[in-house]
Amino acid sequence: MDKVFAIRAVIFIVPGLLMIFIPQKVYQFQIYLLGKLRIKSNPKQDLKPYPYIGIFFVIIAIGLFIYAITH
Repeated sequence: MDKVFAIRAVIFIVPGLLMIFIPQKVYQFQIYLLGKLRIKSNPKQDLKPYPYIGIFFVIIAIGLFIYAITH
């Protein structure tokens, strides 16, 4: 088992699951972080893309887990 790829899979699965199950908290954190970093951006966006991005992250994590197990 390749431990490096297993760690990378965990790194991808955690934000993926957060974006799927609690997108509102991720959105609030994004607004908070933009304010603290004083980045001039319009954070007024829809919450629709968060679950799709989360699913994409979970798919990447599954691929990394499979690679870690086979090598």
